[in-house]
Amino acid sequence: MKSAFYTLAFLSILILPGSVFSQTKEKILAEGDEVKMFEKKISWGLSWNQYWGVIKGDNLPQKYFAKPCMGFNVRAEYYPLSFIGIGAGFGMQMRGSGVINPDYSGGSFTHPWELPQFDPDSTYRERIRLNGIELPVTLLLRTPKDVLKGLRLSAAAGIVFTHLYSKKDYFLSVEDGYHKIIDVSNSFSTNTLNYQFSGGPEIEVGESCVLQVHFVYTMGSKNVYQNIAADGRQHTYGFRVAFMF
Repeated sequence: MKSAFYTLAFLSILILPGSVFSQTKEKILAEGDEVKMFEKKISWGLSWNQYWGVIKGDNLPQKYFAKPCMGFNVRAEYYPLSFIGIGAGFGMQMRGSGVINPDYSGGSFTHPWELPQFDPDSTYRERIRLNGIELPVTLLLRTPKDVLKGLRLSAAAGIVFTHLYSKKDYFLSVEDGYHKIIDVSNSFSTNTLNYQFSGGPEIEVGESCVLQVHFVYTMGSKNVYQNIAADGRQHTYGFRVAFMF
């Protein structure tokens, strides 16, 4: 009887520590697992914005076309629930529009034998460049589960406050030397409030990053002009690529 007792005690000494160690190891590993990006409540990141901007409205002083408008934001998102959240950002963004001018002579490339005219006879070279600081605040919606593994769809709607610190009219014509850069600060409003809508996929990249690719549309809420008898709205549309951590 004593020999059986000693045998059981000896086996317990060998087995129990291994079992306890195994359970402790599993607990430590479980507690040390990183939270997946889509499960994080707060994330931050950077975005690159490639938009096209154009002014649309009534009684416009010039004919406009959409021109490229680049920018970037520092972004933060908070998801109290898996499918709804709020977002905010701060960054620099170019807006404005291209200006269409009449083509009187066909330009130097069309008639290279002609002497330079030194006038704005080229149709798509003039640009209104409105550079500003923007602060977007948006309501976020995201599918609570993956549409595909590691991929979800999201959308946002909100407002963007913009303060324009530079408002200039550029016309650069390399071949005939007709250049002008004019400050048009008195013609355009400095502070504007825009409506913004966006949507697109979000993709988990590894264990610590989400790639967002959103199509973004923004429209001004008020007249872009001041001191001009016209009613125009700033429109921008394009893509925002963001990396959220």
